[in-house]
Amino acid sequence: MKRFFSIFTAMALVGSLLAGCGGSSEAGGQQNGGQQGGQAQQTGGPVTLTFWTTMRETETVALKELISQFEQENKEIKVNLELIPFGEAQNKFRTAAQAGNGPDVIRSEVAWTPEFAKMGLLEPLDSYFKDQDDFLEAPLSYSKWNGHVWSVPEVTDALALLYNKRMLKEAGFNEPPRTMDEFAAAAKALSNGKDRWGFYHRQTEAYFSLPFVWSFGGGLIDDNLQVLINTPGAVKGIEFALKLRDQDHAYPKDLDAANSYQNMNEAFKKGNAAMIFNGPWATSDILAGEQFRDPNNLGIAPIPAGPDGQTGSPVGGHSLAIYAGSKSKEAAYKLIAFLTSRESQAKLASKNGTLPTRRSAYDMPEIKENRLISDFKAVMESAKNRPVIPEGGQIFASFDPEIQAIYKGEKKPQEGLDAVAGAWKALLGQ
Repeated sequence: MKRFFSIFTAMALVGSLLAGCGGSSEAGGQQNGGQQGGQAQQTGGPVTLTFWTTMRETETVALKELISQFEQENKEIKVNLELIPFGEAQNKFRTAAQAGNGPDVIRSEVAWTPEFAKMGLLEPLDSYFKDQDDFLEAPLSYSKWNGHVWSVPEVTDALALLYNKRMLKEAGFNEPPRTMDEFAAAAKALSNGKDRWGFYHRQTEAYFSLPFVWSFGGGLIDDNLQVLINTPGAVKGIEFALKLRDQDHAYPKDLDAANSYQNMNEAFKKGNAAMIFNGPWATSDILAGEQFRDPNNLGIAPIPAGPDGQTGSPVGGHSLAIYAGSKSKEAAYKLIAFLTSRESQAKLASKNGTLPTRRSAYDMPEIKENRLISDFKAVMESAKNRPVIPEGGQIFASFDPEIQAIYKGEKKPQEGLDAVAGAWKALLGQ
């Protein structure tokens, strides 16, 4: 889900209960540690599934309740839930799966799925996953690669325009800005250039600049692997963001990479900033702030549209996939189907503040009654996917340092984005 709050550390490999044999997957192009689909089911007692989740421990309360319900309804299946820190999970699964020791079910960040699939580490779900029409298009797209479907979307997210309703209203703005021109006008009107800002922008992570890139007609990498990050629209978007800071004085020059995310949220919570870009994962923290003791003061709106009506917000999230070497694929998918049902998604969303991936989940009472989740649905309808390619999880390695150089004034937007484009072309072998 959320690459901007992940912390990458090292951790010793924990072996799973199941081990596969050598072989290759149906559509993967490389050798892996598990057999091609169709291994024998475990016999001689209940099937034990090992399930790796990247949820934070506080989020697993609802998940454990669902697993307990699943086990009650499926007496022949037991679930061994293991909590794997998000920052370690990608490498940990890759290492374990290649050694034949992957878990039966993995909670995969959306950008990891194509990479794992190309390596032959995931079981294709074409014959399992039949109700795809009920899923939102953006998160479902991350599950598909190379003509196959590899995972089932569990939760999704996207950046929204979060705003302080009271502050905007006191400045004469009764509605959130719908265009970038309106956004700039509101941001300037609400700033004094010292300690009160109309906007607070995270400048040290490129993810948070993507709304500007897309609203002005830029892009990342398209379906034909054409690199779009240094196109005129992308450059105009970053130039617009810089003008807001350097000429309009609408947000501060915060280049503290370690603390800029917290600084942004704290300014918003205290009323020192009227608007930010952030996602649903941040709402519980924001609602603890003094400005939002009345939760109705928190506004949630789609990213404002650019001059040609374009807009965009990066889609993130997680999906559930089956390790290609699992000996219990049928049982594994039964667990996945249960955890991604509309009832289960609605429960997780209402407890954890996440966004369901099923359309029908938004009709559940607990979701309809949750104003914050309902408001984020409108954001998701205009959100955009990052490139669904095996290299998708690596694009920010070169993007982040270049965006920092741009905001520091070390490079012009065109120069910095040209460098990103060059790195991406090398990554793609172009």
